[in-house]
Amino acid sequence: MISFNSKTRQNKKDKFVQLKLNDEENEYDIKGSSYTGSASLENVIGNWWSHKILQANSQISPISGSIKEQVVTFIGKEKIELYGKMYEVEHFKLTSKDMTLPKDKRLNFDIWFDKKNALILKVAYSRMGNWEYKVKKFE
Repeated sequence: MISFNSKTRQNKKDKFVQLKLNDEENEYDIKGSSYTGSASLENVIGNWWSHKILQANSQISPISGSIKEQVVTFIGKEKIELYGKMYEVEHFKLTSKDMTLPKDKRLNFDIWFDKKNALILKVAYSRMGNWEYKVKKFE
C-alpha cells in the first residue's frame, strides 16, 4: 500500500495532504487543504527528484493535494557545472497549462536533466524569492 502524508505552514496558512493508493479503484484517494477527492494514477506525485515529472501531463501537489495540469517544454541541451564537475544535460521548462491561474498558484520551473544518469540535477524557480535545488552527490 502506498501512503503519503504531509503537513506544513506556508504563507501563514496550514497546508496538508493525505494521499493513499486505492487498489480496488486503481486511483489515488486524496484529502488535502486544496483538494479532496480521487485522482488518476497518471498524475505524478510532485517532487523534483523523479524524472517522471517531465513525462506527466499533471501532478499532485505534495503540500496541498491540488492537481495541477502542466506543460513541459524542451529548451535545449546544455553543459552545467555543479560542484566542480561538468554535466551534459537537457534543459526543460515546466509551466502550468492554465496560465489564467494567479501567479502564486502557477507552475514555473526550470529543470536540468542528466539523461546519462537518469537524474534531475538542478531545479530553479522564483516564488517568495529565487530558489535553486542542486544534487550534490549521487551513487
